[in-house]
Amino acid sequence: GLGLCTNGSCGSCGGAGQACCPGTSCTASGVACVAQVCAACGGVGQPCCAGQTCAAAGASCRNGACAVCGGAGETCCAGRQCTAAGTVCTGTNAGVCAACGGAGQACCASSTCDSGGCCVGNTCTGAGSTCPTVGGTCAAGSCGSCGAAGQTCCAGQTCTAGSVACQNAQCVACGGAGQACCSGQTCGANAVCANNTCAACGGAGQPCCAGQACSGNGLACGNGVCQACGGPGQVCCPGPVCGAGCCTPQGNLCVATGASCGAAGAACAASGQCTRCGGAGEACCAGNACTAMGTSCVGAVCVGCGGPGEPACTTGTPCRGGACVDSAGLCVPTGASDGGVVCAAGTFVACGGTGQPCCANSTCSATGACCAGTSCVGTATTCGGGLGLCAAGGCGTCGGAGQPCCQGQNNSGSFCTASGLSCGGNNTCVACGGAGQACCADNVCGGGGCCDNNTRLCVASGSACGGGTGTCGSGGCGTCGRLGQAACAGDVACTAPNTVDVGGVCVACGGQGQRCCPGSNGGTCGAPFTCAGQNCEACGGAGQLCCSGRFCGTGTCGGNGRCP
Repeated sequence: GLGLCTNGSCGSCGGAGQACCPGTSCTASGVACVAQVCAACGGVGQPCCAGQTCAAAGASCRNGACAVCGGAGETCCAGRQCTAAGTVCTGTNAGVCAACGGAGQACCASSTCDSGGCCVGNTCTGAGSTCPTVGGTCAAGSCGSCGAAGQTCCAGQTCTAGSVACQNAQCVACGGAGQACCSGQTCGANAVCANNTCAACGGAGQPCCAGQACSGNGLACGNGVCQACGGPGQVCCPGPVCGAGCCTPQGNLCVATGASCGAAGAACAASGQCTRCGGAGEACCAGNACTAMGTSCVGAVCVGCGGPGEPACTTGTPCRGGACVDSAGLCVPTGASDGGVVCAAGTFVACGGTGQPCCANSTCSATGACCAGTSCVGTATTCGGGLGLCAAGGCGTCGGAGQPCCQGQNNSGSFCTASGLSCGGNNTCVACGGAGQACCADNVCGGGGCCDNNTRLCVASGSACGGGTGTCGSGGCGTCGRLGQAACAGDVACTAPNTVDVGGVCVACGGQGQRCCPGSNGGTCGAPFTCAGQNCEACGGAGQLCCSGRFCGTGTCGGNGRCP
């Protein structure tokens, strides 16, 4: 129920600068929910995007904001890492990357100093200088007789050479896999300190290296261990990205398209974004489910179903109002033709022959035949309903080309009996459905055209609709007039086939239990239904209303408007 997706926005939420959608989610790319507003994320100084990620080159997420990190004088990257050569992370909290290794500078990683210097108290003493605190002259990392690999530890359990640590009063190699951790619980490349011992890191099943890093392809850090990433149920790969599906905003896990993203009402859309699900125009929820009434999951999106021209619903009644499901899985309204057959109350039947149901637009196949009520009668045969004999498509003095329209009774609109005609201006039967012609019964225009209810004329697809309501296409004018859309302004109203304006919204018409479609001097319904008051009811059978207020399958329409 969030509205149509436009430029990343779902109606009034989810886009940059808009309110966050339910579940504190944003639907546009490059934005994150901050204080209930979707704000740009990932750039330097901007909030971090989902998964604590940043898009700007060299930036990392620090306390919820993206900052450039790792260079000399810059904030340390995650895990107190520096990326610039000859720098080390110094200070407390996030730390700052500073030059290292020279005399008076901080010691580099694994307590190393340049040119044979000695690391004392995390500060380098130059070769040939006296080592502070521990005494002795610095040479090749050794302060006299202590501090280098193989020597005793200096005072305070201190070792002063690079990549060595004090263990059992002796300075031993450190930092490599299986060796002791160096000063500050640090290890060399591809190793991490665990229980004072350096363990290999970064490979599948190994601990994550500093900064939650993994070295193998297709691996990412999850719960402190490097593991396969990118597939449904696996951790998200760095980015964060998934090979297919979506990376959940919480939990850093990949979920398959259509699966729940964890946030209330959110599911993984085919776009790879976690968005609200189940409503019209939204991604389908888990199990291809849709929650909005009258919608079905088609192509991973919840779309309107069961109405005229819509996909058949996958649950419940496939098509409403007595419509039929065609070979393409679409709902064909009752009374509409589909390749030589007509839909009649949910079933396709042969049409057009004498004694058969009329095809769409009162069409009968025999020359001069008439559509009398719901069935075709041959020429020189009585039409019934008190209208006289069929001749040249007309029943007595009405219903043929250029003749007056036959008058419906009991709220039924005027009608024509010759093939391909409808009741046009001046109450005359004229050709219908083409550009500039009268709208056919049930608001129908051919070729994706639009029925302008202000003029009751068809507008061709691609042409301008009346009242400045937009360009006609697929039965609608711009963004109005189609099933489920707002009625167009200026009495243009609902322009798509089998739709009528009810309270400013275009709803299905002409089917069983549905509103009557707009017509001339009354409403119209698709056969075998007739307009009774505002709604369509079954007609022509025993005890049922007379079709068009005149016709019965057998017998004559009674004075009460019902068939015997």
